[in-house]
Amino acid sequence: MATCAQEMQLSNMSFNSSSEPIGVDMTTNQPVYDEVFGMLNQWFDSHRSSHGTEPNTYVICAGLAVLERMRNAYPLKRTDYVTPGNQVRTSGTFIQSILLRYGEERQFTREGGRTTRATVPAADRLVAGLNHVESLAALSDKLRGQVIDDLQGWLVERVRDYLDRQAIELEVNLSKPSPQIVADILAAAEYKAGAVAQHLVGAKLSVRFPDLEIDNFSYTTADQQLGRPGDFVVGDTAFHVTVSPMPPVLRKCEENLRNGYRSLLLVPDSRLQAARQMADAINVQDRVGVVAIESFVGHNIEELGEFGQRNLADSFRRLLAKYNERVAIVEADRSLLINTPTNL
Repeated sequence: MATCAQEMQLSNMSFNSSSEPIGVDMTTNQPVYDEVFGMLNQWFDSHRSSHGTEPNTYVICAGLAVLERMRNAYPLKRTDYVTPGNQVRTSGTFIQSILLRYGEERQFTREGGRTTRATVPAADRLVAGLNHVESLAALSDKLRGQVIDDLQGWLVERVRDYLDRQAIELEVNLSKPSPQIVADILAAAEYKAGAVAQHLVGAKLSVRFPDLEIDNFSYTTADQQLGRPGDFVVGDTAFHVTVSPMPPVLRKCEENLRNGYRSLLLVPDSRLQAARQMADAINVQDRVGVVAIESFVGHNIEELGEFGQRNLADSFRRLLAKYNERVAIVEADRSLLINTPTNL
């Protein structure tokens, strides 16, 4: 147990959103906050992508849920935070109740990471780290609760960072042809057009084939990491989506042909001719479909709307709703979301 002096010093400690606790004389020998916070920071950073982007929302949910369970049990056993069905003991309502405690009222996630398979491994790694912090075991329940308060507070700041990122603002002119509306969406995305294009295609496939499970991976997940033939596979067709076609993607299409897949390469209309020339250079121009993203998405949305402007608005609204739903599941970057225009 901590001594009376330790209890008084620790009770005056609190965390900010940086990598050091505030209100602490760092020259004193108080290892608890340094050790625990350093471990949490390392765990959080280990879930960043290779490009350094923030971890996905399920990581924050796993952290908040595990720390909440630690209020009543320490060291944690797996049954304390994982259900018999092998899901982390969390939900959207559960996570939201923690956020409300810290004054954050905005909706973060609907499922709280419960249905994401990667949440359990993330929670396991955090628990392994927490259970091996010897200084935590020496604290009273009251002081351990104060440490948990500060650690959860740091994670809530990460939630605020996520929610504060500005979504893409968009104007849709329904008098334009559908492919031009898609082109306007990509233009509004600016430097994020690559990610937006991929998720627009995924959303279009989901809307078009509601009974099929359409792959949904973050933009930074390379095909090679998961052994995927392309960004999406429907039937025996592998889809590749890129706003900057280069020879390697055509060689991947050629490899797919050898492996029995049909290949479809989707690129911006402005890069269509260049992509077809690359296909011609490796002699697959008659076997790989090279199609403009704008046409692939736009014409299908036009068909779903039965070529009527009123129905077209509904079709684009459904497309953007599906897009946002899919992005929210796999992307940590909230700025990839699209605010639905009021005229839809």
